[in-house]
Amino acid sequence: MKRITLGLFAVLLSLGASNAAFSKNVDVVPMYDPDNPYAPLGWRWPTTSYTITGEYGEYRSDGRHKGIDIGVKLKPVYAVADGQVVGIGTYTTAPIKYVTIKHDDKDPNGNNLITRYLHLNDYYVSKYEYVSRGEEIAESGNTGAPGEEDGRGYHLHFDVNNGNDTTPDYSDTINPKYFWPNQFRSLMAVESEHSDHSDHIDIDFKYDNPEYFIDQILIDYVGEDKFNQWMDENNPEDRTLTNFKKHFNVTDKDIDKLNKEAKEKAEKKNKKKKSNNK
Repeated sequence: MKRITLGLFAVLLSLGASNAAFSKNVDVVPMYDPDNPYAPLGWRWPTTSYTITGEYGEYRSDGRHKGIDIGVKLKPVYAVADGQVVGIGTYTTAPIKYVTIKHDDKDPNGNNLITRYLHLNDYYVSKYEYVSRGEEIAESGNTGAPGEEDGRGYHLHFDVNNGNDTTPDYSDTINPKYFWPNQFRSLMAVESEHSDHSDHIDIDFKYDNPEYFIDQILIDYVGEDKFNQWMDENNPEDRTLTNFKKHFNVTDKDIDKLNKEAKEKAEKKNKKKKSNNK
C-alpha cells in the first residue's frame, strides 16, 4: 500500500505557521469551517508522526477501515481532547493493547465523541481516569500487528465514533479528517523508511467483539503472568471473556466489585490531578 504523509511544507504555507513551531510539534488551531462542526474543537494530533499508512474507509476483508493508521514506532500517544478513559486492556484474538476515551466534546446531536488508540506497546492511564487534551496516555507499538514477531508492523490505529460504543460499527465512526481538515487537505504521497508496515493485513473481525476484550482491571486481578499463560494455552477463537471467567473463576459480582474499586481509585487520582493543575 502506498503510504501518505501530511505535507508539512504545505501545511505551513496554508496555516502561516513557522518552521520552528512544527519542529517542536506545536498544535495549530484549525480554521473555522461552517460546514464542519468538528474542526473548531481544536483537537490535538494523537502522536508525533504525520505519516498515514492506512486510510479511513478503505475496504478490507472484514469490512471498511474504521479509522486511520499512523506510521509511528514507540513514540508518545496523546489524548486528543479532555475526557474519561472508559476502556483499557487487550483485544485477545490478535492480541492488541488499546485505550478508549469518552470525550467531553460532543457531536451536533449531543452525543459524546469516543476515540480509540490501538496496537499500543504500553499505556500510562487507568480505567475511569480523567485525562486532559495533550496528556501522554500511552506508547505506540505493534501489538497484534502482522510482523510483530519480526519487529515490524509499528503503527497507531486511531478512530472516532459518536455511537457511545467502545467497539463501534463502521456506521458509527467519523472520518478523522474532519477534526484536522487543514492537515488532511495537504496530504502528499511519500515513502517512509521508519514507519513501514507494508505487511499490514486485516485483523480478524473478532477483535472488535466485546467478547474478545479483556479489561485491564481483570488482567491485574488474575495477574499478568497468568493472563499471558492463559493466552498462550488457548487458540485465538477461544480467548473469550466467557472462557476467561470460567478459567479464573471470576463472577459478574467480582467484576462489578472490581469496577467499583477502579472508579474509587480513579476518583482519588482525578482529584489529585485537578489539585495539581490549580
